[in-house]
Amino acid sequence: MAAARKDGRESNQMRPPHVELRPLLRADGSARFKFGSTTVIAGVFGPREPKSRARELFDRATLDVVVRPRVGIPGAVERQMESHLAHLLNHTIIHTDYPRTQISVVLQLVSCDGSIAAAAGNAAFLALLDAGVAMRATVLNVCVGVRFNDETPNEPAIVLDPTEREEQDCDSTVCLGVDGSRGQIVSNLSSGAPMDAVAWATCISAGSQSCKVLESFLRLTLQKRLEVFLKPG
Repeated sequence: MAAARKDGRESNQMRPPHVELRPLLRADGSARFKFGSTTVIAGVFGPREPKSRARELFDRATLDVVVRPRVGIPGAVERQMESHLAHLLNHTIIHTDYPRTQISVVLQLVSCDGSIAAAAGNAAFLALLDAGVAMRATVLNVCVGVRFNDETPNEPAIVLDPTEREEQDCDSTVCLGVDGSRGQIVSNLSSGAPMDAVAWATCISAGSQSCKVLESFLRLTLQKRLEVFLKPG
């Protein structure tokens, strides 16, 4: 289903993403990621020696994920996002390459207009890439909104990359973390009404296809920037 939305997009279209690498000079790696007006900055610190020996593992690195809200102190929403991102990044990072070390990923939510968890996941992945941390896969994120219709229960309406207003109008929203190389759903963060198997399958299909498109965009964008950086004077 592809109905027009208030911002002119079809229901199966994402907002144009924007990527900036290394906005934080004091971090080992950092990235700013935008979906429209939704912006997240991620910073990676490490691999480095853990501050406490209690956190040290002899055969692998430990991972810490911290999400800071735009204003105020972290709450339940940020804690849920931290858990989702930790699951996502633990799948992505090759921990055994960095024994007895700690990797910290700090995310600052700059502006929120829907799909904030997806923007955070993408910013974290790109910051790890900028830091040169070894990863086993490209894992990207996209949010999908679902609207149920009593007349056609087997055909839920899907809204890709919903804005904050669209999330409020949806019955359910889910953020999917997709391993592009394996075609697997690594992690998900959902809210709203429970979804049946049909709705889940529709979300997974839409999310997987969108992550492929996003991966192609990021590869092209980063390739162009690398060519400019390496271009002889």
